Amino acid sequence: MNPPEHRQRLAAILASDAAGYSRLMAADERATVAALDSARGVFRRHVETHQGRVIDTAGDSVLALFETAAGAVEAALAIQKDLETNALGVPKDRCLRFRIGVHLGDVLEKADGSIYGDGVNIAARLQALAEPGEIAISDLVHSAVRGHVSAVFVDQGEHAVKNIPHPVRWYRAIAAQAGAGTVPPYRRTAEHLNALPSIAILPFMTPTADAEQVILADGLRMDIQWALGKIAGLMIIASGTMNTYRNKDVTPQQAAAELGVRYLLEGFVQKSGDRARVTIALIDGSSGQVIWTELYDRVLDDSLKVQDEITERVVTALDVKLLSGEHAKVWRKTLKNPKAREYYYRGLHELMKGQKEANAAARENFEQVARLAPESFLGPTLVAFAHWWDAFRGWTTSPARSIELAAEWAERALAMEDWDGQAHFVMAHIHLLRRKHDSALEMAEQAVALRPNCANANPLLGNILYYCGRPGDAADRMRQAMRLTPVHGAWFNVVLAASYKEIRRWDEATATAKEAMRIKPDDIDARLVLIEVCRATGNEGLARELAQEVSGLQPDFSVSKWAETQPYRDPAVLERIVATLGAAGLAA
Repeated sequence: MNPPEHRQRLAAILASDAAGYSRLMAADERATVAALDSARGVFRRHVETHQGRVIDTAGDSVLALFETAAGAVEAALAIQKDLETNALGVPKDRCLRFRIGVHLGDVLEKADGSIYGDGVNIAARLQALAEPGEIAISDLVHSAVRGHVSAVFVDQGEHAVKNIPHPVRWYRAIAAQAGAGTVPPYRRTAEHLNALPSIAILPFMTPTADAEQVILADGLRMDIQWALGKIAGLMIIASGTMNTYRNKDVTPQQAAAELGVRYLLEGFVQKSGDRARVTIALIDGSSGQVIWTELYDRVLDDSLKVQDEITERVVTALDVKLLSGEHAKVWRKTLKNPKAREYYYRGLHELMKGQKEANAAARENFEQVARLAPESFLGPTLVAFAHWWDAFRGWTTSPARSIELAAEWAERALAMEDWDGQAHFVMAHIHLLRRKHDSALEMAEQAVALRPNCANANPLLGNILYYCGRPGDAADRMRQAMRLTPVHGAWFNVVLAASYKEIRRWDEATATAKEAMRIKPDDIDARLVLIEVCRATGNEGLARELAQEVSGLQPDFSVSKWAETQPYRDPAVLERIVATLGAAGLAA
């Protein structure tokens, strides 16, 4: 029986800790102590506002108690928003950022106000799972506040935590009241993405299949696609998916329904001599009604102003119609040399084919762009992408050499004054392969910030999040990538299945891995994920059957050689996977 001065009750507990506090103290004690005092003031103000009570502020931590789970989560959201606002202009390496964990559980409260028990321990473990500046909540808190708090919750699955006998299921909480368009793209969730205005650009039509007309039409479409793709408040379907609609006989309503978008952009391009007529129309996908249309009848000359003018006017018109104010940067204006523009358009035309020989031809055209327009980042950026694509798609006899060349060209692009984010995601992948996880994650987040709707940057960020030990965030990012790219490679599904597997969502992991095998019947990585799922769920027989399939598809497969290619941040995760695959019968 508890002494009378002890009271056991259900309460919401908020636990927080400052990230990198010791490092910051070593660098500048006075500034760090001042920042900590200021942060404690923020905590105390919002805790009290939401009917909570600060229990302890030992060291760099804050522990608070609330009567309701909603009060604790709303306080946490307000605290992080306030701290982030206060940190504006502070260098990243000197910024004091807090992890926050919130749990709903039993606590033992003493007469002096101090609290103890598993509820406190779990809240502390949750804050350790959060990233700096983020909020981790338990499954119990999620159930209590869902629908009652203005936030988006991203399922992170179950995690084993120290001194707690059972795995803890947790969610990342993100403020939603600011609106989807104002959330930094690399922090955007699938729920945010689905709330945005959505559009798809159909391949522009030409009166004939004449190569010169098709190249101009494709170039204009891609200029508009990439300019719109830099608007964070818009969701735009990837150009690769839209290429499947070339010469496809569908109505706007059919295309919109298949793609799940609200708007479609159509274009018709006709070139005769030095004159071009371009008609652009914005269509409501649900009704087929034309919302806006414009005809451009222009003389093409070496100044290249016509292509720039058309792109900018279309982007501005769509901005007004769909967003009312968030302007895209028409980055193509950096390319002024007429011959370089010709090579650029031809390179894009080849790149969109998605084939080995066409990729080589695209790379050659982009090398000419780099030679003729050395002041522009476009040439080096696109050469880097083509080399990376060779390595990624297995189109080269020396992947290591292709990666090396991709890095050289990407670094050249990043050294310039302007860039569009493509070099960033190439370097992010290279950093990951080199096991530089922090650099990979930072570069990938920059790529998504610069290219919010990019069909390459988003899934690559998901892949990096997975290998960095954040499978819940990886799964959410891959769902976004698949929404942006409805027609995608099997590797999207493999990363998503692996992420589901790591957060113990076995049914979804199974279904997603099987979908990867439907897209690519000989996919080995999908089978490896399924083997892990089968062994985790007690289906030993199917695990061994899948292992035999892997050996049949790749007779020289060995777990050790495969492991050498897997850049996990945490060696223990890879060791567990290797042991599981070996136990299923795969060669060591």
